[in-house]
Amino acid sequence: MMRFTITTCLGALLVWTAAAQDQPKIETFLGYTYVRFYPANVSPAFSANGGRAEFVYNFNHWLGGVIDAGAVTNNNFAGFNINNTQTFFMGGPRFTFHRRSRFKPYAQAVFGGVYYTASTPVQGFGQPLIPPFLNPGVPVTASLVTSQTKFALAAGVGLDITLNHWLAFRPGAIDYYYTRIGDLRSIGDNSQNNLRYSAGLNFMFGGEKPAPPAAPQTKKCPDGTIVSINEACPKQNVSMSLVANPAELCPGDTAQVTPTAGGMDLSGFHNTWSVNGQPVSQGATFAFTGRDPGTYTIGLTAANDKFNPASAKTTIVVHEYVPPSGTVEANPSQIAAGDKSSITSRFTGQCGGPIQAARYTASEGSIVGDQFDSSTIQWDTSNNAEQRKTVTITAKAADNKSEGTATTQIEVMRKATAAPIRLPDVLFSKNSSRVNNCGKRVLLEQLRSYYERDSSGTVVLVGHQSADETAADLANQRVLNSAAVITAGTGVCLSIPKSQVQVSAPGTDQQGVSFDPGFCASSVTAGPSSEMRRVAVWFVPNGAAIPASVTNAQPASATTVGSLGCPK
Repeated sequence: MMRFTITTCLGALLVWTAAAQDQPKIETFLGYTYVRFYPANVSPAFSANGGRAEFVYNFNHWLGGVIDAGAVTNNNFAGFNINNTQTFFMGGPRFTFHRRSRFKPYAQAVFGGVYYTASTPVQGFGQPLIPPFLNPGVPVTASLVTSQTKFALAAGVGLDITLNHWLAFRPGAIDYYYTRIGDLRSIGDNSQNNLRYSAGLNFMFGGEKPAPPAAPQTKKCPDGTIVSINEACPKQNVSMSLVANPAELCPGDTAQVTPTAGGMDLSGFHNTWSVNGQPVSQGATFAFTGRDPGTYTIGLTAANDKFNPASAKTTIVVHEYVPPSGTVEANPSQIAAGDKSSITSRFTGQCGGPIQAARYTASEGSIVGDQFDSSTIQWDTSNNAEQRKTVTITAKAADNKSEGTATTQIEVMRKATAAPIRLPDVLFSKNSSRVNNCGKRVLLEQLRSYYERDSSGTVVLVGHQSADETAADLANQRVLNSAAVITAGTGVCLSIPKSQVQVSAPGTDQQGVSFDPGFCASSVTAGPSSEMRRVAVWFVPNGAAIPASVTNAQPASATTVGSLGCPK
Protein backbone atom coordinates (compact mmCIF):
# COMPACT_ATOMS: atom_id res chain seq x y z
CA MET A 1 0.00 0.00 0.00
CA MET A 2 2.79 2.47 0.88
CA ARG A 3 4.70 1.66 -2.37
CA PHE A 4 1.57 2.25 -4.47
CA THR A 5 0.88 5.58 -2.78
CA ILE A 6 4.41 6.93 -3.31
CA THR A 7 4.47 5.82 -6.98
CA THR A 8 1.12 7.49 -7.59
CA CYS A 9 2.33 10.77 -6.10
CA LEU A 10 5.54 10.81 -8.13
CA GLY A 11 3.64 10.08 -11.35
CA ALA A 12 1.33 13.01 -10.69
CA LEU A 13 4.33 15.28 -10.15
CA LEU A 14 5.86 14.24 -13.49
CA VAL A 15 2.66 15.24 -15.28
CA TRP A 16 3.05 18.75 -13.84
CA THR A 17 6.65 19.16 -15.11
CA ALA A 18 7.17 22.54 -16.78
CA ALA A 19 9.48 23.30 -19.72
CA ALA A 20 11.47 25.98 -17.90
CA GLN A 21 14.67 24.76 -16.20
CA ASP A 22 14.72 25.11 -12.40
CA GLN A 23 17.63 26.24 -10.20
CA PRO A 24 18.84 24.33 -8.24
CA LYS A 25 17.92 21.06 -9.86
CA ILE A 26 18.53 18.76 -6.88
CA GLU A 27 18.35 19.45 -3.14
CA THR A 28 19.35 17.19 -0.23
CA PHE A 29 18.32 18.07 3.34
CA LEU A 30 19.84 16.57 6.51
CA GLY A 31 18.70 17.70 9.94
CA TYR A 32 17.13 17.20 13.37
CA THR A 33 13.44 16.27 13.77
CA TYR A 34 11.13 16.58 16.75
CA VAL A 35 7.64 14.98 16.79
CA ARG A 36 4.90 15.57 19.37
CA PHE A 37 2.44 12.67 19.21
CA TYR A 38 -1.22 13.18 20.20
CA PRO A 39 -3.02 9.81 20.26
CA ALA A 40 -6.80 9.99 19.90
CA ASN A 41 -7.49 7.27 22.54
CA VAL A 42 -6.78 7.32 26.24
CA SER A 43 -3.03 7.12 25.69
CA PRO A 44 -1.16 10.25 26.84
CA ALA A 45 0.72 12.57 24.45
CA PHE A 46 4.47 12.04 24.21
CA SER A 47 7.51 13.40 22.34
CA ALA A 48 10.11 11.73 20.12
CA ASN A 49 13.40 12.92 18.68
CA GLY A 50 15.42 11.82 15.68
CA GLY A 51 16.74 12.73 12.29
CA ARG A 52 15.28 13.40 8.87
CA ALA A 53 16.54 13.47 5.27
CA GLU A 54 14.93 14.81 2.15
CA PHE A 55 15.72 14.41 -1.53
CA VAL A 56 14.12 17.03 -3.83
CA TYR A 57 14.07 17.15 -7.64
CA ASN A 58 12.89 20.54 -8.94
CA PHE A 59 10.94 20.42 -12.19
CA ASN A 60 10.89 24.19 -12.58
CA HIS A 61 11.23 27.34 -10.47
CA TRP A 62 8.20 26.59 -8.28
CA LEU A 63 7.37 22.87 -8.50
CA GLY A 64 9.42 19.93 -7.28
CA GLY A 65 9.07 16.37 -6.08
CA VAL A 66 10.27 15.45 -2.58
CA ILE A 67 11.10 12.15 -0.90
CA ASP A 68 10.92 12.49 2.91
CA ALA A 69 12.50 9.83 5.13
CA GLY A 70 13.60 9.68 8.77
CA ALA A 71 13.11 8.17 12.18
CA VAL A 72 12.27 9.31 15.73
CA THR A 73 12.40 7.37 19.01
CA ASN A 74 11.13 7.58 22.63
CA ASN A 75 12.10 5.23 25.47
CA ASN A 76 9.64 6.40 28.17
CA PHE A 77 5.96 6.18 27.49
CA ALA A 78 3.58 7.33 30.24
CA GLY A 79 6.15 6.53 32.89
CA PHE A 80 6.74 3.04 31.57
CA ASN A 81 10.03 1.67 30.27
CA ILE A 82 8.74 1.29 26.74
CA ASN A 83 11.12 1.91 23.85
CA ASN A 84 9.16 2.90 20.69
CA THR A 85 10.62 3.91 17.33
CA GLN A 86 8.87 5.27 14.24
CA THR A 87 10.52 5.20 10.80
CA PHE A 88 8.69 7.13 8.10
CA PHE A 89 9.12 7.20 4.30
CA MET A 90 6.89 9.52 2.25
CA GLY A 91 6.84 11.39 -1.07
CA GLY A 92 4.87 14.16 -2.73
CA PRO A 93 4.93 17.63 -4.30
CA ARG A 94 6.71 20.72 -3.01
CA PHE A 95 5.85 24.29 -3.95
CA THR A 96 8.66 26.82 -3.55
CA PHE A 97 8.14 30.58 -3.52
CA HIS A 98 10.56 33.43 -4.31
CA ARG A 99 13.04 31.06 -5.89
CA ARG A 100 15.20 33.96 -7.07
CA SER A 101 15.41 35.38 -3.53
CA ARG A 102 17.79 34.40 -0.78
CA PHE A 103 14.83 33.52 1.45
CA LYS A 104 12.86 30.64 -0.04
CA PRO A 105 9.67 29.60 1.78
CA TYR A 106 7.98 26.43 0.62
CA ALA A 107 4.93 24.27 1.24
CA GLN A 108 4.67 20.55 0.70
CA ALA A 109 2.46 17.52 1.20
CA VAL A 110 3.88 14.02 1.34
CA PHE A 111 2.23 10.64 1.62
CA GLY A 112 3.55 7.22 2.45
CA GLY A 113 3.91 4.99 5.45
CA VAL A 114 5.37 4.60 8.93
CA TYR A 115 7.00 1.55 10.46
CA TYR A 116 6.44 1.40 14.25
CA THR A 117 8.24 -0.82 16.74
CA ALA A 118 7.77 -0.95 20.57
CA SER A 119 9.56 -3.12 23.12
CA THR A 120 9.60 -3.44 26.93
CA PRO A 121 11.75 -5.69 29.17
CA VAL A 122 9.96 -8.40 31.26
CA GLN A 123 11.70 -10.06 34.26
CA GLY A 124 11.07 -13.66 35.25
CA PHE A 125 8.81 -14.23 32.29
CA GLY A 126 9.26 -17.47 30.49
CA GLN A 127 12.49 -19.43 30.26
CA PRO A 128 15.74 -17.62 30.96
CA LEU A 129 17.43 -16.38 27.81
CA ILE A 130 20.92 -16.68 29.39
CA PRO A 131 21.85 -19.59 31.68
CA PRO A 132 22.46 -18.31 35.22
CA PHE A 133 25.74 -20.11 35.50
CA LEU A 134 27.14 -18.00 32.68
CA ASN A 135 26.26 -14.68 34.41
CA PRO A 136 25.71 -15.35 38.14
CA GLY A 137 23.96 -12.64 40.13
CA VAL A 138 22.08 -11.14 37.16
CA PRO A 139 18.32 -11.70 37.05
CA VAL A 140 16.89 -13.41 33.99
CA THR A 141 15.08 -10.87 31.69
CA ALA A 142 13.28 -10.88 28.30
CA SER A 143 11.67 -8.26 26.02
CA LEU A 144 8.15 -8.03 24.69
CA VAL A 145 8.32 -6.61 21.08
CA THR A 146 5.54 -5.45 18.75
CA SER A 147 5.74 -3.80 15.30
CA GLN A 148 3.37 -2.59 12.60
CA THR A 149 3.43 -0.69 9.27
CA LYS A 150 0.73 1.94 8.76
CA PHE A 151 -0.30 4.85 6.57
CA ALA A 152 1.21 8.29 7.22
CA LEU A 153 1.12 11.76 5.71
CA ALA A 154 2.62 15.14 6.46
CA ALA A 155 1.72 18.63 5.21
CA GLY A 156 3.37 21.84 6.21
CA VAL A 157 5.68 24.73 5.42
CA GLY A 158 9.34 25.60 5.82
CA LEU A 159 11.96 28.23 5.11
CA ASP A 160 15.41 27.90 3.53
CA ILE A 161 17.97 30.68 3.74
CA THR A 162 20.61 30.52 1.00
CA LEU A 163 24.16 30.79 2.29
CA ASN A 164 25.93 30.24 -1.04
CA HIS A 165 25.38 28.53 -4.37
CA TRP A 166 25.27 25.00 -2.93
CA LEU A 167 24.28 25.40 0.76
CA ALA A 168 21.19 26.71 2.55
CA PHE A 169 20.22 26.79 6.26
CA ARG A 170 16.73 25.68 7.29
CA PRO A 171 15.85 27.30 10.65
CA GLY A 172 12.58 25.51 10.85
CA ALA A 173 9.96 23.45 9.09
CA ILE A 174 6.60 22.67 10.70
CA ASP A 175 4.27 19.90 9.50
CA TYR A 176 0.99 18.40 10.44
CA TYR A 177 1.97 14.75 10.79
CA TYR A 178 -0.79 12.17 10.64
CA THR A 179 -0.32 8.45 11.43
CA ARG A 180 -2.52 5.38 11.81
CA ILE A 181 -0.69 3.38 14.52
CA GLY A 182 -2.77 1.07 16.70
CA ASP A 183 -2.08 1.10 20.45
CA LEU A 184 -0.97 -1.96 22.32
CA ARG A 185 -4.42 -2.63 23.54
CA SER A 186 -6.04 -2.15 20.15
CA ILE A 187 -8.91 -0.19 21.61
CA GLY A 188 -10.38 3.14 20.59
CA ASP A 189 -9.42 5.31 17.58
CA ASN A 190 -6.02 4.42 16.04
CA SER A 191 -5.47 7.86 14.40
CA GLN A 192 -2.73 10.19 15.65
CA ASN A 193 -2.71 13.92 14.81
CA ASN A 194 0.84 14.94 15.44
CA LEU A 195 3.12 17.96 15.07
CA ARG A 196 6.54 17.68 13.43
CA TYR A 197 9.39 20.20 13.56
CA SER A 198 12.72 20.00 11.67
CA ALA A 199 15.85 22.11 11.27
CA GLY A 200 19.16 21.53 9.49
CA LEU A 201 21.17 22.11 6.32
CA ASN A 202 20.04 21.85 2.69
CA PHE A 203 22.65 20.93 0.07
CA MET A 204 21.89 22.13 -3.49
CA PHE A 205 23.23 20.83 -6.80
CA GLY A 206 22.92 22.10 -10.41
CA GLY A 207 21.62 25.47 -9.41
CA GLU A 208 22.21 28.84 -10.95
CA LYS A 209 25.47 30.43 -9.89
CA PRO A 210 25.39 33.87 -8.36
CA ALA A 211 25.26 36.56 -10.94
CA PRO A 212 28.78 37.86 -11.64
CA PRO A 213 29.50 41.47 -10.94
CA ALA A 214 28.47 43.77 -13.71
CA ALA A 215 31.13 43.89 -16.37
CA PRO A 216 32.47 47.26 -17.34
CA GLN A 217 30.81 48.71 -20.40
CA THR A 218 32.83 47.94 -23.50
CA LYS A 219 32.42 47.94 -27.24
CA LYS A 220 33.74 45.73 -29.98
CA CYS A 221 35.71 47.43 -32.68
CA PRO A 222 35.42 46.41 -36.35
CA ASP A 223 38.71 44.53 -36.13
CA GLY A 224 37.42 42.50 -33.16
CA THR A 225 39.28 44.43 -30.47
CA ILE A 226 37.33 45.07 -27.22
CA VAL A 227 37.80 48.54 -25.73
CA SER A 228 36.06 50.72 -23.15
CA ILE A 229 32.86 52.41 -24.25
CA ASN A 230 34.59 55.79 -24.13
CA GLU A 231 37.80 54.65 -25.79
CA ALA A 232 38.41 55.16 -29.49
CA CYS A 233 38.94 52.08 -31.60
CA PRO A 234 42.40 51.67 -33.15
CA LYS A 235 42.67 52.20 -36.88
CA GLN A 236 42.23 49.07 -38.92
CA ASN A 237 44.42 47.58 -41.57
CA VAL A 238 42.73 46.89 -44.89
CA SER A 239 43.76 43.88 -46.97
CA MET A 240 43.01 45.01 -50.50
CA SER A 241 43.47 43.59 -54.00
CA LEU A 242 42.57 44.66 -57.54
CA VAL A 243 40.75 42.68 -60.21
CA ALA A 244 40.97 43.77 -63.88
CA ASN A 245 38.34 42.48 -66.30
CA PRO A 246 39.73 41.74 -68.78
CA ALA A 247 43.39 41.62 -67.83
CA GLU A 248 44.44 41.50 -71.50
CA LEU A 249 42.97 43.73 -74.20
CA CYS A 250 43.60 45.37 -77.53
CA PRO A 251 44.26 49.04 -78.29
CA GLY A 252 41.05 51.02 -77.85
CA ASP A 253 39.33 48.38 -75.68
CA THR A 254 38.37 49.08 -72.05
CA ALA A 255 39.06 47.07 -68.87
CA GLN A 256 37.12 47.64 -65.63
CA VAL A 257 39.35 47.59 -62.53
CA THR A 258 37.55 46.84 -59.24
CA PRO A 259 39.04 46.75 -55.72
CA THR A 260 38.14 44.00 -53.25
CA ALA A 261 38.68 44.27 -49.49
CA GLY A 262 37.13 41.16 -47.97
CA GLY A 263 33.58 42.39 -48.50
CA MET A 264 34.32 45.87 -47.13
CA ASP A 265 32.72 48.80 -48.95
CA LEU A 266 35.44 51.18 -50.11
CA SER A 267 33.07 53.83 -51.40
CA GLY A 268 33.64 55.90 -48.21
CA PHE A 269 37.41 55.88 -48.68
CA HIS A 270 39.58 58.44 -50.34
CA ASN A 271 40.73 56.45 -53.40
CA THR A 272 43.56 57.48 -55.73
CA TRP A 273 44.16 55.51 -58.94
CA SER A 274 47.43 55.52 -60.85
CA VAL A 275 48.76 54.13 -64.12
CA ASN A 276 52.47 53.32 -64.14
CA GLY A 277 52.83 55.40 -60.98
CA GLN A 278 51.07 58.52 -62.34
CA PRO A 279 47.80 59.55 -60.58
CA VAL A 280 44.97 59.52 -63.08
CA SER A 281 41.61 59.18 -61.29
CA GLN A 282 39.64 58.99 -58.05
CA GLY A 283 36.59 56.94 -57.20
CA ALA A 284 35.45 53.48 -56.17
CA THR A 285 36.33 51.88 -59.55
CA PHE A 286 38.51 52.67 -62.53
CA ALA A 287 38.05 52.14 -66.28
CA PHE A 288 41.31 51.68 -68.21
CA THR A 289 41.25 52.19 -71.99
CA GLY A 290 43.89 50.38 -74.02
CA ARG A 291 46.73 52.56 -75.31
CA ASP A 292 49.87 51.55 -77.16
CA PRO A 293 50.82 47.90 -76.90
CA GLY A 294 52.61 47.10 -73.66
CA THR A 295 52.19 46.20 -69.97
CA TYR A 296 50.58 48.75 -67.63
CA THR A 297 50.61 48.75 -63.82
CA ILE A 298 47.34 49.92 -62.28
CA GLY A 299 47.62 51.08 -58.64
CA LEU A 300 45.13 52.14 -55.96
CA THR A 301 45.71 53.87 -52.61
CA ALA A 302 42.73 54.01 -50.19
CA ALA A 303 42.40 55.49 -46.66
CA ASN A 304 40.03 57.25 -44.27
CA ASP A 305 39.90 58.28 -40.59
CA LYS A 306 39.19 54.75 -39.32
CA PHE A 307 41.60 52.80 -41.47
CA ASN A 308 45.29 52.86 -42.12
CA PRO A 309 46.25 53.62 -45.73
CA ALA A 310 46.13 50.54 -47.97
CA SER A 311 47.39 49.99 -51.49
CA ALA A 312 47.16 47.35 -54.19
CA LYS A 313 48.41 46.85 -57.75
CA THR A 314 47.54 44.78 -60.80
CA THR A 315 48.78 44.64 -64.38
CA ILE A 316 46.96 44.95 -67.70
CA VAL A 317 48.53 43.85 -70.98
CA VAL A 318 47.67 45.71 -74.20
CA HIS A 319 48.38 43.53 -77.24
CA GLU A 320 49.40 44.82 -80.65
CA TYR A 321 47.39 44.17 -83.80
CA VAL A 322 48.40 41.02 -85.72
CA PRO A 323 46.73 40.52 -89.14
CA PRO A 324 45.24 37.13 -90.01
CA SER A 325 47.71 34.45 -91.05
CA GLY A 326 47.41 30.73 -91.39
CA THR A 327 47.84 27.57 -93.39
CA VAL A 328 45.78 25.72 -95.96
CA GLU A 329 45.99 21.99 -96.68
CA ALA A 330 44.67 19.71 -99.43
CA ASN A 331 43.86 16.11 -98.65
CA PRO A 332 45.00 14.28 -100.67
CA SER A 333 47.61 16.54 -102.19
CA GLN A 334 48.06 14.28 -105.25
CA ILE A 335 45.04 13.10 -107.22
CA ALA A 336 44.21 11.54 -110.57
CA ALA A 337 42.56 13.60 -113.29
CA GLY A 338 38.84 13.88 -112.54
CA ASP A 339 39.19 13.21 -108.78
CA LYS A 340 38.49 15.60 -105.86
CA SER A 341 40.46 16.82 -102.85
CA SER A 342 39.23 18.32 -99.52
CA ILE A 343 40.51 21.77 -98.53
CA THR A 344 41.01 22.85 -94.88
CA SER A 345 42.59 25.98 -93.44
CA ARG A 346 43.43 27.57 -90.10
CA PHE A 347 43.85 31.31 -89.62
CA THR A 348 44.78 33.21 -86.46
CA GLY A 349 45.12 36.89 -85.69
CA GLN A 350 45.08 39.35 -82.83
CA CYS A 351 43.09 42.45 -82.03
CA GLY A 352 41.24 42.47 -85.33
CA GLY A 353 37.96 40.99 -84.22
CA PRO A 354 36.55 37.65 -85.34
CA ILE A 355 38.16 36.04 -88.39
CA GLN A 356 35.68 35.12 -91.09
CA ALA A 357 35.53 31.73 -92.82
CA ALA A 358 38.21 31.26 -95.48
CA ARG A 359 37.45 31.60 -99.22
CA TYR A 360 39.22 29.30 -101.70
CA THR A 361 40.33 29.72 -105.33
CA ALA A 362 42.25 27.40 -107.70
CA SER A 363 44.60 28.21 -110.56
CA GLU A 364 42.88 25.46 -112.61
CA GLY A 365 39.89 23.28 -112.07
CA SER A 366 37.07 24.40 -109.77
CA ILE A 367 36.24 24.62 -106.04
CA VAL A 368 32.79 23.97 -104.62
CA GLY A 369 32.56 24.72 -100.88
CA ASP A 370 35.71 23.17 -99.43
CA GLN A 371 36.40 20.65 -102.25
CA PHE A 372 38.65 20.98 -105.29
CA ASP A 373 37.34 19.31 -108.48
CA SER A 374 39.92 18.45 -111.18
CA SER A 375 37.42 17.30 -113.81
CA THR A 376 37.52 20.63 -115.69
CA ILE A 377 41.31 20.75 -116.15
CA GLN A 378 42.33 20.89 -119.86
CA TRP A 379 44.83 18.33 -121.18
CA ASP A 380 46.77 17.91 -124.46
CA THR A 381 44.62 15.33 -126.25
CA SER A 382 47.27 14.71 -128.85
CA ASN A 383 49.64 13.48 -126.17
CA ASN A 384 48.87 9.95 -125.06
CA ALA A 385 51.75 9.86 -122.57
CA GLU A 386 51.30 10.58 -118.85
CA GLN A 387 50.66 14.25 -118.10
CA ARG A 388 50.92 16.14 -114.76
CA LYS A 389 49.76 19.58 -113.67
CA THR A 390 50.37 21.49 -110.42
CA VAL A 391 47.33 23.46 -109.26
CA THR A 392 47.73 26.26 -106.70
CA ILE A 393 45.00 26.55 -104.08
CA THR A 394 44.69 29.98 -102.43
CA ALA A 395 42.82 30.56 -99.14
CA LYS A 396 41.88 34.03 -97.94
CA ALA A 397 40.44 34.97 -94.54
CA ALA A 398 39.71 38.46 -93.21
CA ASP A 399 39.10 40.10 -89.85
CA ASN A 400 37.68 43.57 -89.28
CA LYS A 401 40.89 45.25 -90.46
CA SER A 402 42.70 43.20 -93.10
CA GLU A 403 42.87 39.93 -94.99
CA GLY A 404 45.34 37.06 -94.72
CA THR A 405 46.36 34.65 -97.50
CA ALA A 406 47.73 31.10 -97.51
CA THR A 407 48.45 28.75 -100.41
CA THR A 408 49.04 25.07 -101.05
CA GLN A 409 49.47 22.94 -104.17
CA ILE A 410 47.75 19.88 -105.56
CA GLU A 411 49.40 17.68 -108.18
CA VAL A 412 46.91 16.32 -110.75
CA MET A 413 48.08 13.38 -112.87
CA ARG A 414 46.57 12.20 -116.20
CA LYS A 415 47.63 8.67 -116.92
CA ALA A 416 49.09 7.73 -120.31
CA THR A 417 46.38 6.78 -122.84
CA ALA A 418 46.71 3.72 -125.12
CA ALA A 419 46.72 4.42 -128.89
CA PRO A 420 45.15 2.26 -131.59
CA ILE A 421 47.70 -0.06 -133.26
CA ARG A 422 47.73 -0.05 -137.09
CA LEU A 423 48.36 -3.46 -138.70
CA PRO A 424 49.17 -4.03 -142.40
CA ASP A 425 46.20 -3.82 -144.72
CA VAL A 426 44.50 -7.00 -145.96
CA LEU A 427 44.77 -6.72 -149.80
CA PHE A 428 42.25 -8.00 -152.39
CA SER A 429 42.36 -8.69 -156.13
CA LYS A 430 40.14 -6.65 -158.40
CA ASN A 431 36.42 -7.49 -158.02
CA SER A 432 37.28 -10.18 -155.33
CA SER A 433 36.25 -10.35 -151.65
CA ARG A 434 38.20 -13.49 -150.83
CA VAL A 435 40.80 -13.14 -148.04
CA ASN A 436 44.06 -14.54 -149.49
CA ASN A 437 46.71 -16.35 -147.51
CA CYS A 438 48.80 -13.24 -146.87
CA GLY A 439 45.75 -11.47 -145.51
CA LYS A 440 45.03 -14.46 -143.26
CA ARG A 441 48.57 -14.22 -141.90
CA VAL A 442 47.89 -10.62 -140.89
CA LEU A 443 44.63 -11.61 -139.16
CA LEU A 444 45.58 -15.02 -137.72
CA GLU A 445 49.15 -14.25 -136.67
CA GLN A 446 49.83 -10.58 -136.16
CA LEU A 447 46.36 -9.58 -134.90
CA ARG A 448 46.16 -12.70 -132.76
CA SER A 449 49.37 -11.78 -130.88
CA TYR A 450 47.90 -8.40 -129.90
CA TYR A 451 44.61 -9.96 -128.80
CA GLU A 452 46.33 -12.54 -126.64
CA ARG A 453 48.22 -9.79 -124.82
CA ASP A 454 45.00 -7.75 -124.27
CA SER A 455 41.92 -9.92 -124.58
CA SER A 456 39.65 -7.00 -123.68
CA GLY A 457 40.84 -4.92 -126.66
CA THR A 458 38.77 -4.14 -129.76
CA VAL A 459 39.46 -5.01 -133.41
CA VAL A 460 38.43 -2.42 -136.00
CA LEU A 461 38.06 -3.48 -139.67
CA VAL A 462 37.41 -0.86 -142.38
CA GLY A 463 36.54 -2.13 -145.90
CA HIS A 464 37.42 -0.21 -149.10
CA GLN A 465 37.15 -0.72 -152.86
CA SER A 466 38.34 1.09 -155.94
CA ALA A 467 36.13 3.05 -158.28
CA ASP A 468 36.84 0.80 -161.24
CA GLU A 469 35.47 -2.31 -159.51
CA THR A 470 32.03 -3.38 -160.77
CA ALA A 471 30.95 -5.99 -158.13
CA ALA A 472 28.12 -4.77 -155.94
CA ASP A 473 28.68 -4.14 -152.21
CA LEU A 474 32.28 -5.28 -152.58
CA ALA A 475 33.71 -3.23 -149.64
CA ASN A 476 31.13 -4.66 -147.22
CA GLN A 477 31.77 -8.26 -148.36
CA ARG A 478 35.50 -7.78 -147.91
CA VAL A 479 35.11 -6.49 -144.32
CA LEU A 480 32.63 -9.29 -143.39
CA ASN A 481 34.92 -12.01 -144.75
CA SER A 482 37.81 -10.51 -142.75
CA ALA A 483 35.66 -10.47 -139.64
CA ALA A 484 34.68 -14.12 -140.19
CA VAL A 485 38.35 -15.13 -140.17
CA ILE A 486 38.76 -13.85 -136.60
CA THR A 487 35.32 -14.70 -135.14
CA ALA A 488 34.18 -18.03 -136.69
CA GLY A 489 36.07 -20.06 -134.10
CA THR A 490 36.28 -23.18 -136.32
CA GLY A 491 39.10 -24.55 -138.41
CA VAL A 492 41.93 -22.07 -138.61
CA CYS A 493 39.69 -19.14 -137.70
CA LEU A 494 39.99 -17.31 -134.42
CA SER A 495 37.22 -16.98 -131.81
CA ILE A 496 37.38 -13.29 -130.93
CA PRO A 497 33.93 -12.29 -129.60
CA LYS A 498 31.91 -10.55 -132.30
CA SER A 499 31.05 -7.82 -129.81
CA GLN A 500 34.74 -6.88 -129.69
CA VAL A 501 34.99 -6.52 -133.46
CA GLN A 502 33.87 -3.22 -135.03
CA VAL A 503 33.27 -3.15 -138.81
CA SER A 504 32.82 -0.27 -141.24
CA ALA A 505 32.60 -0.15 -145.07
CA PRO A 506 33.05 3.40 -146.40
CA GLY A 507 33.71 1.98 -149.92
CA THR A 508 35.77 4.17 -152.21
CA ASP A 509 36.22 6.76 -149.44
CA GLN A 510 39.67 6.01 -148.12
CA GLN A 511 39.03 8.42 -145.15
CA GLY A 512 42.52 9.83 -145.42
CA VAL A 513 44.11 6.64 -144.11
CA SER A 514 47.41 5.87 -145.85
CA PHE A 515 48.04 2.60 -147.69
CA ASP A 516 50.07 0.01 -145.69
CA PRO A 517 50.57 -3.21 -147.67
CA GLY A 518 53.22 -4.57 -145.31
CA PHE A 519 54.65 -7.85 -146.50
CA CYS A 520 51.53 -8.55 -148.62
CA ALA A 521 52.29 -6.11 -151.48
CA SER A 522 53.15 -8.94 -153.89
CA SER A 523 50.15 -11.07 -152.95
CA VAL A 524 47.92 -9.25 -155.47
CA THR A 525 48.42 -7.88 -158.93
CA ALA A 526 49.64 -4.37 -158.89
CA GLY A 527 47.94 -1.85 -161.02
CA PRO A 528 45.97 1.36 -161.04
CA SER A 529 43.94 1.80 -157.88
CA SER A 530 45.18 -1.53 -156.41
CA GLU A 531 46.02 0.19 -153.08
CA MET A 532 42.30 1.04 -152.69
CA ARG A 533 41.22 -2.64 -152.69
CA ARG A 534 41.82 -3.31 -149.04
CA VAL A 535 40.56 -3.75 -145.49
CA ALA A 536 42.37 -1.46 -142.98
CA VAL A 537 43.07 -3.34 -139.71
CA TRP A 538 43.33 -1.69 -136.24
CA PHE A 539 43.77 -3.20 -132.77
CA VAL A 540 42.48 -0.82 -130.10
CA PRO A 541 43.83 -1.69 -126.59
CA ASN A 542 41.51 -1.44 -123.59
CA GLY A 543 41.20 2.22 -122.64
CA ALA A 544 42.23 3.54 -126.03
CA ALA A 545 39.84 5.30 -128.40
CA ILE A 546 38.78 4.09 -131.84
CA PRO A 547 40.66 6.02 -134.53
CA ALA A 548 38.93 9.26 -135.39
CA SER A 549 38.96 8.37 -139.10
CA VAL A 550 36.58 5.45 -138.54
CA THR A 551 32.93 6.36 -139.10
CA ASN A 552 29.68 4.45 -138.95
CA ALA A 553 31.29 1.45 -137.27
CA GLN A 554 29.12 -1.26 -135.75
CA PRO A 555 29.84 -4.48 -133.85
CA ALA A 556 30.18 -7.59 -135.98
CA SER A 557 27.51 -9.21 -133.84
CA ALA A 558 25.02 -6.89 -135.50
CA THR A 559 25.86 -8.14 -138.99
CA THR A 560 25.46 -11.41 -140.93
CA VAL A 561 29.06 -12.44 -140.32
CA GLY A 562 27.93 -15.32 -138.15
CA SER A 563 26.43 -17.10 -141.17
CA LEU A 564 29.63 -17.06 -143.20
CA GLY A 565 31.59 -19.62 -141.21
CA CYS A 566 35.34 -19.86 -141.46
CA PRO A 567 36.39 -18.66 -144.98
CA LYS A 568 38.55 -21.05 -147.04
